[in-house]
Amino acid sequence: MTVYIEKPALNLRSELASLRNQGGYQEQQFYFDGLVTNGTFDSNTAGWTANRSTLSVVSGALRVTENGTDTALYGYQTIATEIGKTYRVEYDLVTLTAVNHNLWVGTTFSNASAYFGANKTTTGPQVHTFVANAADLILSFRGSSTTGGTTEHFDVDNVSVFETDGTDVIHTMPQGWKPKDFYEDGLLQREGAANDYEVIYDGFDYVVKPTVAPSATTQTCVIGVKA
Repeated sequence: MTVYIEKPALNLRSELASLRNQGGYQEQQFYFDGLVTNGTFDSNTAGWTANRSTLSVVSGALRVTENGTDTALYGYQTIATEIGKTYRVEYDLVTLTAVNHNLWVGTTFSNASAYFGANKTTTGPQVHTFVANAADLILSFRGSSTTGGTTEHFDVDNVSVFETDGTDVIHTMPQGWKPKDFYEDGLLQREGAANDYEVIYDGFDYVVKPTVAPSATTQTCVIGVKA
């Protein structure tokens, strides 16, 4: 069982002020924009690979179309995960055309050893969590064609993967670094449980927990300090 100890914001600010007056004070920017490259498909399919399929952008979503050579079709990319950490996958399943759809996360695009998402039969928002069992895993959207045709497809959009504590999205600071300022989409956020984010210390690392979970388009920057 993990015990989180919340450090009061006032004490943290006071400690940072004290560190600034000492030698060896360091400050650095850390970005937590999620693990997925091009999860919004605004203009192209960059970052994604096709297997037994054709990838295209239709109405701002990724379309994975069966190519007629097999009944399985994939669109996938590698994400940088850390063994033992829990991650949350969110995406919109926009359309399904005569295809069974799965979310797979594994060591290969067709291997669901880390996590297997059951068949999706309805469109709409999808949310799943998985525990990483390798340093790099492949996020794969899989379809199972019913006829092996060349027009069957599924569309996905707003794909994001963030670290989670099992309930909320979190941003774990590198060991030895403490959060000083928290920015979302260039705007400075307010610290505190009732405001924009909380700072949590688990005895080893500092964790920043946004009040509102970031989306595929959210740009998050944390200014960290180290002494």
